[in-house]
Amino acid sequence: MPADESSSSPASTAGSSSSSYPDASPLSPRTEALLLGRDPDEAVRLSAVAGVLFAVTFVVHLPPRLAGWLSFPFGLLLPLLVGVAFLAATVGAYRNDGFLVALALAGGPSFGFYLPLGLFELTYPSSTVFEGLTIGATVAVAAGTAGFLVGAGGRRLLERAAES
Repeated sequence: MPADESSSSPASTAGSSSSSYPDASPLSPRTEALLLGRDPDEAVRLSAVAGVLFAVTFVVHLPPRLAGWLSFPFGLLLPLLVGVAFLAATVGAYRNDGFLVALALAGGPSFGFYLPLGLFELTYPSSTVFEGLTIGATVAVAAGTAGFLVGAGGRRLLERAAES
């Protein structure tokens, strides 16, 4: 049997018939929507926002010798950092669901804050890059999960309230 025929078998296209994502996936459409979001284009836009949040937070926390007037080492207070990560994940989950996208949105500011601490030894005793990434990942998972639950749950509650 030629290779072309095997890719068009019913088993290989069954999971992607109602999915809005372009390629066949072993995940069900409901699982894809839960992990990546309902709209692939919106998921890409939100991932770009996560990258911008990372870049802005990273540059703001560079040492003054590298970033000049842009630098505000420790200018972002930790409660504010967690709040920004939580708010970004909440808005992303409200707009498009997507647990992994919410984690990326929370990870942007948290990694942007903790990575320079290890890279440029901004604290004493200085933390390593691994410690910075570990703490950043912990903050991202905590804020991203909470933001996802609030954002996606809030959207669903509002939809149900509008239906009744």
